[in-house]
Amino acid sequence: MARPIDKSTVDRLVVEHLPVALRFALRLVGDPHVAEDVVQEALCRALRRWPTYRGEASFRTWLLQIVVNVDRDRRRSQRDTRPMPTGQILSVGASPVEHAAAEELHGEIRAAIDRLPTRQREVALLSLGEGLPAREVAQILETTEANVHACLHLARKHIARAIGVDHARKETT
Repeated sequence: MARPIDKSTVDRLVVEHLPVALRFALRLVGDPHVAEDVVQEALCRALRRWPTYRGEASFRTWLLQIVVNVDRDRRRSQRDTRPMPTGQILSVGASPVEHAAAEELHGEIRAAIDRLPTRQREVALLSLGEGLPAREVAQILETTEANVHACLHLARKHIARAIGVDHARKETT
């Protein structure tokens, strides 16, 4: 079992991981003001509970898990059934035509992600949006890596179908 860390180390880690927490919260909730509120509450919880952090998971994992839980609590208390906006996924093309095509595709992907069940959205945002490995996503969402892979597979399949990409395998003869 890992040893607890001191308060000054926690303070340093909070400052170090604040940008990733805010970026993820913004992707999760879609509104900068709500994202700031979610992160503020997550930081309050983290600073109240820092003695429970033992270093068994990375600090980023621990903090993002708190962000997810704050957002879940917020949605539950508000009975918020609106889809989670996803933020920018695609980079913009160089020409106006490429720009328009990228924006249209981005909108379709965002709408597809918004329609995903909550767990699949969270997995997609952490895996695809934040680029976290399945092991860390599993720790954040308190599930198994197998569940993360399954959710990500289903999310990708749903998104591909929504944007018209045929994932059907060609039969071999």
